[in-house]
Amino acid sequence: MFDRSKWEIKVQDPEAVSYLSNVLNVSPICARLLINRGYFDVATAKAFMNKTDVELYDPYLLRDMDKAVTRIKTAIENGEKIMVYGDYDVDGVTSVTVLYTYLRGRGAKVDYYIPSRENEGYGLNFSAIETIAKGGSTLIITVDTGITANEDVKFAKEIGVDVVVTDHHQCHDTLPEAEAVVNPHRPDCEYPFKDLSGVGVAFKTACALELAFSCDGNYDKATIGKMCNRYIDLVALGTIADVMPLVGENRIIVSKGLKMIRHTTRHGLKALMTLAGIDTKNPQRITASSIGYLIAPRINAAGRMGGASRAVHLFLAESDRMAEVVAEELCNTNKYRKEVEDAIFKEALDQIEKERYPEKEKVLVLASDKWHHGVIGIVASKLAERYGLPCVLISFDGSGDEGKGSARSIKGINLADALAFCSDTLTKYGGHEQAAGLSVKRDMLDKFREKFSEYVKARIDSCECENKTVIEAIIKSDDITERTVNSISALEPFGEGNPVPLFALTEAKIVQQIPLKDGKFTKFVLERDGKIFQAPFFFGGLSKQGFAVGDRVDVVCELNINTFGGTREVQLMIRDMDFAGPLKIMLTAMQKECDGYIFENAEPFEADLPDRALCADIYRKIVAAARGNVATVTIKRLIAGEHYSKYASTGIALAAFSQLGFINIEKASLFEYKITVLKTDGKKDIFAAPIMSQKRG
Repeated sequence: MFDRSKWEIKVQDPEAVSYLSNVLNVSPICARLLINRGYFDVATAKAFMNKTDVELYDPYLLRDMDKAVTRIKTAIENGEKIMVYGDYDVDGVTSVTVLYTYLRGRGAKVDYYIPSRENEGYGLNFSAIETIAKGGSTLIITVDTGITANEDVKFAKEIGVDVVVTDHHQCHDTLPEAEAVVNPHRPDCEYPFKDLSGVGVAFKTACALELAFSCDGNYDKATIGKMCNRYIDLVALGTIADVMPLVGENRIIVSKGLKMIRHTTRHGLKALMTLAGIDTKNPQRITASSIGYLIAPRINAAGRMGGASRAVHLFLAESDRMAEVVAEELCNTNKYRKEVEDAIFKEALDQIEKERYPEKEKVLVLASDKWHHGVIGIVASKLAERYGLPCVLISFDGSGDEGKGSARSIKGINLADALAFCSDTLTKYGGHEQAAGLSVKRDMLDKFREKFSEYVKARIDSCECENKTVIEAIIKSDDITERTVNSISALEPFGEGNPVPLFALTEAKIVQQIPLKDGKFTKFVLERDGKIFQAPFFFGGLSKQGFAVGDRVDVVCELNINTFGGTREVQLMIRDMDFAGPLKIMLTAMQKECDGYIFENAEPFEADLPDRALCADIYRKIVAAARGNVATVTIKRLIAGEHYSKYASTGIALAAFSQLGFINIEKASLFEYKITVLKTDGKKDIFAAPIMSQKRG
């Protein structure tokens, strides 16, 4: 059962909502959303909605941009060979593509280098620098990397290669001694917007160069507009994929970029969207969400499972045929990535259950000699979400002494600060607040786990670490209209910092359940106030909680338009659901009664005692639900929609199984039990359990 205690319903002043709605001529729901995001007055609300009319900031406001432009411009004019050095994720790949394409268009002698995730790891390294120097390059421009590469930059300088660093990751105390260090997070940088992506900074660098060549370095709106027309789609793609906050300048970038992507002429992007199943003939289907969930993983797969250069080739493709070949290769690589990811996830869960980490520590630090380094970040993210704890997965190559790790955090725990605290146990680290990478020696693994746990334990109880499901408003059936959905779209693009709005519809009745994809997903048909609503749920889990036709439920959902089959109707995309009102009270009371049977040896009523057939049916369902030998179940799921009179009988059966040693049972949440299926010696009579003979009349 999903945890209703995590629902956080926003409360607004009705007068403020009415005023903003009337002045801006938007729906009350849209006004509520604006207020929830901090736009209380008319001026800021208008600015938020009219994102395309706002100018991008002058790139020369970035510290050291003038130095970077001077050095790069000199290299172009003198015919020096330039190497654009990037990261292997989407942000890095788009950064490389933007700056490489721009410099090539300016007539520069330029090439690009993306290190192998598996063989070289993140960032600059001595070997790569030596190779670049031997190839004749005298200038390296880093994109989406380099801010912590102090020793690498020093080495490059020693062998005659200058370095210009452009990056957006958190800075360490000492900056690299490069020709220029362009990063909005520099403590001495007064750039108005700090949350640019790596490709955002690379784009700003290209814009600054263009202003230098065309306008003597003076800001010119028309020139910036032309640069946007050439590159803003790639900038938006990298910004979305790197999960940067879609506020401020990023909101403008992504808004402009999505418009360009919807009508893209890039052969590679068009081919990849087609193969990913995005309906390119329906521009409204191309959103920040579809880019993040369907396009970004396929581009990332190149860097995770092989060479990220293939993704650059995709964006540089000059024909549909060439683009289709590369796009198909990326899609196949992504399929393989998913298989590897699933295997690692299963192994990690086994390791967690064996070591019982969540019960001992406030962190998950797991390691293996077999895990593919390119995938562990995704798995770490899944585990952090599942357990609500910061997670670090570390991959050793079997014979190697140094492991490469990926870390993912939870709300309230800053990974950049946490890894800095553990720096004496690490050989390398860097990243963002919520995601980071690291390298650790095998003999320092336990010490790192200890220090990381120490850091988190000192903070996790004193901060708001729990992820809440933020509900923007409780809606009525009359609010569920196409007009409402259209008004909400004025707040797009949605993403980090500007989340997709979630609403609550209360006291809806389930009139039908339709299994989808072999029962993996479910579509509910709901009724409220005589109106029928289609309500699909595509994220797994809800259909296993025991909801039945006839139940009244409270639903947390998105609102969108379903156009499948040529029709248009508003549908509720379910994100969470719980039993409503009186039903929830009744189930809670029955659940308490069952807990008494299982954990307190309470005596049951004789009429509630289960028969052999029911006991056998319940046991089969537990075994079928078990992953390995562990299952998380609800009584309502075990009775599978039968009459609630079976509720108590099922609780008694679970108590009997526990008493006879068939299972070990623990409380997981209000309605859920964690059940471990135990090995038994031979058959046992269910009626031999003490609870089956201790009964009230």
